Amino acid sequence: MFLKKHEQIYKNNTINADGFDKRRFNELLKISKGLQELKGNGEQIFPAYSQLMGDIWSSLYKTKPHLLSEDEISKELLPNHTYMQQVMEDEAFESNRDVTKLDNLSSALSTVSFSNKVLEWIQQARDQNEEFDNAVNEALKELSKKQEKEKNGKQPTKKQQELLEQKMNGLAEQLNNQLNNASNQFGEMMKEAVKEAKSDKDNMKQLIGGISAGDGESEMEKIPLRDKFALAEALQKTKKMKGISDWAGRFKQIARTKQKSLHKEAFERNGIALGNEIERLLPSELVNLAIPQAKMDFMRKFSEGQAMQYDKKGKEALGKGPIILCLDESQSMRDLEEQSKGFALALMSIAKKQKRDFALISFSNSAYVKEFPKGKSKINDLIVLAENFLGGGTNFYDPLKKSLKLINKSRFKNADIVFVTDGEANLGDDFIVKFNQDKKQNDFQCLSVIIGKGVREDTVSRFSDKIVKAKDFTEANEVFEI
Repeated sequence: MFLKKHEQIYKNNTINADGFDKRRFNELLKISKGLQELKGNGEQIFPAYSQLMGDIWSSLYKTKPHLLSEDEISKELLPNHTYMQQVMEDEAFESNRDVTKLDNLSSALSTVSFSNKVLEWIQQARDQNEEFDNAVNEALKELSKKQEKEKNGKQPTKKQQELLEQKMNGLAEQLNNQLNNASNQFGEMMKEAVKEAKSDKDNMKQLIGGISAGDGESEMEKIPLRDKFALAEALQKTKKMKGISDWAGRFKQIARTKQKSLHKEAFERNGIALGNEIERLLPSELVNLAIPQAKMDFMRKFSEGQAMQYDKKGKEALGKGPIILCLDESQSMRDLEEQSKGFALALMSIAKKQKRDFALISFSNSAYVKEFPKGKSKINDLIVLAENFLGGGTNFYDPLKKSLKLINKSRFKNADIVFVTDGEANLGDDFIVKFNQDKKQNDFQCLSVIIGKGVREDTVSRFSDKIVKAKDFTEANEVFEI
């Protein structure tokens, strides 16, 4: 269900929502498919449900939300008022808002999750209690009549308005009875909803973050809210995305350690220079900071750029070419799909950190190429990566041929190829000769990872400069030294 461009849904409230709050929720509603679907489902089950969604969001987002008195609201909203009173009087209400206050994404995700739980509870209550079900149906019927009249430019008569308010009042009483029988449920429901929203946000950071510590938050800030919703909703709908996110987080941590170690070794190999770059100072110089007698002398040398540090040439020597990852997606790799995609994202994050072009070639019977200039990806790229898996058999020729084609493009000149497979496939002698000639001519290397025990390396060894054998991707950490 898509909203019209200028359609304003959240108009009537039982929370102290001002014009800004309402406009903000309506904007979120327009860009979130999850909120829109929820609105469409909810309005068939409970009257004024879209307004209740807005109130739930306001209660989570606002710094100091409070419930309006019954005299301050339309009588049509009495059921919503009854419900929000139950929610906000729960002793855990305020503590649940710690991660949602003034946070557009967290409050909206929590609203979707919590409102869905509310809807399930309402449907269950209707199924179990005939009086409550009748009260809901009668209120829905009268509200529908009013909305139809307003749609045609007419106003309901005084009698019709009084009947609607009577039905809403009756529903509020029935709802209150239902709520009294489930007093402890709603605090738990909200707690679970907020927890789910926080988990989704953490997963998003792991998916889009790089290998630098704590950069997931900064990367999130760069993404438009619409794209954040798209990724969050994909996480909720595509179960394996959470697994991919977890593995991506783990592998990025390993990649960070591997790359840090490489930089340190490069500095050490290239000797010592004088300067005042803190991150490259020798340990022996840093020790002087803790010695009162040596501290002043260190500060003088540091200010004059005469402190001893690792030579910068090491860091410059680390500048490498693009990365091409050939990733086996044959049916036998299905059980390692989440691992393999988390591994690919970690490798991509190295490319992004070092501004190296990256290409992912997914292959089975055939191969498909996706380029990521400077290692940068869009949200839709992550969603497509997570949702798709080729299956089928194993063909080495197509991914290697497409790798050569990429390397012949100026952008991927001098690229390193990482070839990952758990299978075996034949390659013609002529192709292997040509591939190895191209390696020498274009000055690139091929590192292959063979996943699983007992997999023969006869063919792989003929086009690889190095082979890493691993039972799964957790034993292939050496690749992150690329």
